[in-house]
Amino acid sequence: MAAISSETISGIRLFSTLNREQLDRIARHLQLREFAPGQIILSRNEPALELYVILAGRIRVELLDEGGQVLTLTELGIGNVIGERAILTDEKRSADVRAITEVQAARLSREDFEELLDQIPALYANLSRIFAAQLGSWAHRHQREESEHREVITNIIGWQLLPEFGQFPGASHWVRLLNQRLQQLGGTRSHVLILGEPGTWKDLAARLIHFHSEADRPVLFLDCASPPPVLEEENEPAEGASQRGVLLGLAQEAALFGHASQGAVYARRVRRGMIELAAGGDMILRNVDCLALAVQEELVDFLDTGHFTRRGETKLRSARVRIIATSGKALEPLIDSGKFNGELYRKLCGETVELAPLRERKKDIPVIAKSLLASLNAKHNRNVRRLSQDALNRLVDHDWPLNATELYQVVSRAVVVCSDTEIQPEHISLQGHPFEDGRFNLLTLPSLERLAWNPRFPKVLRWLTVPAFLLITLYTLLGPASDNAANLAAWTLGWPALILTAFLFARGWCSFCPMEAIGERLGVTSRVVRDPAPWLRSFGPSLSFAALVLILLMEQATGMFSHAAATGLLLSGMLTATVSADLVIGRRGWCKFLCPLGRIVSLVSRISPLEMHSNHNVCLSRCRVDDCIKEKACPMGLHPSGVDSSDHCVLCLNCVRNCPHHSMQLDLRNPTCGVFNKARRGFREAFFSVTLLGAVIAAKGTPLLAGRQPELFPRTLWTLEDYLLALCLVAGFTFLALIASVAVRGARWRSVFTSSGLAYLPLAAAGLFLIFFRPLVEGGARLVPLAVSALGAENFLDATALTPELGTLRLLIYPIILLAALFSWVVLARLQRLDGLPPAALLRHRLLILGATAILIKIL
Repeated sequence: MAAISSETISGIRLFSTLNREQLDRIARHLQLREFAPGQIILSRNEPALELYVILAGRIRVELLDEGGQVLTLTELGIGNVIGERAILTDEKRSADVRAITEVQAARLSREDFEELLDQIPALYANLSRIFAAQLGSWAHRHQREESEHREVITNIIGWQLLPEFGQFPGASHWVRLLNQRLQQLGGTRSHVLILGEPGTWKDLAARLIHFHSEADRPVLFLDCASPPPVLEEENEPAEGASQRGVLLGLAQEAALFGHASQGAVYARRVRRGMIELAAGGDMILRNVDCLALAVQEELVDFLDTGHFTRRGETKLRSARVRIIATSGKALEPLIDSGKFNGELYRKLCGETVELAPLRERKKDIPVIAKSLLASLNAKHNRNVRRLSQDALNRLVDHDWPLNATELYQVVSRAVVVCSDTEIQPEHISLQGHPFEDGRFNLLTLPSLERLAWNPRFPKVLRWLTVPAFLLITLYTLLGPASDNAANLAAWTLGWPALILTAFLFARGWCSFCPMEAIGERLGVTSRVVRDPAPWLRSFGPSLSFAALVLILLMEQATGMFSHAAATGLLLSGMLTATVSADLVIGRRGWCKFLCPLGRIVSLVSRISPLEMHSNHNVCLSRCRVDDCIKEKACPMGLHPSGVDSSDHCVLCLNCVRNCPHHSMQLDLRNPTCGVFNKARRGFREAFFSVTLLGAVIAAKGTPLLAGRQPELFPRTLWTLEDYLLALCLVAGFTFLALIASVAVRGARWRSVFTSSGLAYLPLAAAGLFLIFFRPLVEGGARLVPLAVSALGAENFLDATALTPELGTLRLLIYPIILLAALFSWVVLARLQRLDGLPPAALLRHRLLILGATAILIKIL
């Protein structure tokens, strides 16, 4: 048996104030013991025959509950003393003490300990100071036995009431203010009422208030909805709600105020109440709204006078206790219905703390989840160190109806099933479905995710679009005036492709737009426009749409389909405008505010099945930097959280590659989502949609009204009267839509038009597409021989053999119109349900949509 020197124990807190002679006397009684990891040092239910002083290693105090679950009460290390309380109280040990690591401990028998206490009074003083620091409940007492029992009870309950965190966990401003408030309340003796939804950790807030109070105050806890049963209660179940209510009230009264022998139903001995045991400290009452009215009245009397009596006694007892009450229900309605004592509420609500639900402070979710890992690892014997970004995103995106309690359960399950050091999204078990709101995140597909993370995509497509644009522009200007292959390609391939990609891929075309790419290659500027001039923000979209309508009419009026030079001038003019605007406004300024093509692509993207957006909850709660809007990130100067309410996202995918939190989602959605989203509906957007349909009708209907047959490849130049007639058609159709929005009494016309105007967008987009698709069907086959001739390859290639047969595509024209009309009809019906359109206005718009459909069938 190895000897222990006085130098070894001189640094132990229990012996810190002793002199050398006293240390030597103690060392002679100590025996060195060693324990392997996992070995039991002290066992519960054993008599207190010894105590130990930890010299090396760490130990854990474990308690077995009634359900057979092992609970870790605390972990202790070098310098701590274990087993002394059981010796002092002469009770069997209530918990196991197990070695976590290899442990060296100095054993002191009970007889030697009691002898040393008599011989060295300073040892007893040191022990008292240690008790005061650990338990926080030493008080002046008159009898040694009573004080010792009180300290033991306070210690057992106190371990359960120690807060899980040193402060309320979170990173939001609300949590910072809450922690300041809890600390402030800890320094007062005022009663406190804590309110909040279930699971908002009201108990933790109550414990923290006590935690911030003076260290020598005891604290006890009572769940009013489930108090300890009356002692030795018979096992016969209570029949009827009234009898159960009586027994609940008796249990609450006994728990709070105690009872004498035979003073309560089935009682056989004296029971001291928690208020008596908590004298001088705090009493936490969970679910105070569940207190029986009779018990509430007794509690009011106690708070008024500071005196109470045990049930079955007449002796008046006194105590001074602060009540910290919690409730998951608002108490004012209960007062009005007579279920809660108004006087008790007035005494408790002097200091009220209201806890916000977790869904309103999602910035705290990652902090709480991470802080739970340590305790859950110990509980489940795991070594989980972190949660992945995607796992945290799933947590943040959930609404948490049961708040932090549900979060604890979810993270606990994740720790259990996780066999690695990092929790992944598949470990997070939440209610919900992968297709939430009819959406599916395409970035969850590995192949598309790899493509999105490729830094060369979609810029690599510029190697196709830029040469094609330059070649077409130059050849239309310098090549044949008619029967020009480049001109035919521009109208039969370029413009249909523009409309089709806008529908399928939203505004993705703009990410590899040749005009913007040429301007960027010329190095006009690297400054992304984020804060444009007020006039540009206000009038830019209207100017670009007006230019779009004029260009659409000009294409028909000047015969650009047949006159290549006019097409070349249009393309070169738009390129010049793009470069010039970027020089003045900033990069992407033209694209964002003034480009007519960008405007039509932006409009059509509203009904696209593809949408890029960020996870709002992740952006608001986790992002602390603005990397996503730096110039090398989003070329449009957008923040990802604003993408889904913006028409400016060009699907460059830079945000996907630059977001450290994996917040971005590329959703496959219901095409109607962009129309139903109120954040994206405004009067201007509705006006644009209606006017665009009017412009489509005017582009092909003007020659018909002028007595000419519409031409697929217009050659006839319009007269001034034709221009005026076309503008009247556009204005007339828009005016009809405005008139259709006027309700029976002429009220709410603007809101009705705003709601219903976007219903015309599918029909307008289909009509615009068919303006260019019809020439592809009827004359696109000529593109191959013209291209072969332009290349001078007639001797090498057989143009006839290469010419495709496109006539069968003619079968698609009428179905496209009818499907677009059905789309508009369904959208209008849904908008009527969402916004409550007046029946008269709904009928007028339906008639107008039917009329527009008939006109498109006629002219296209």
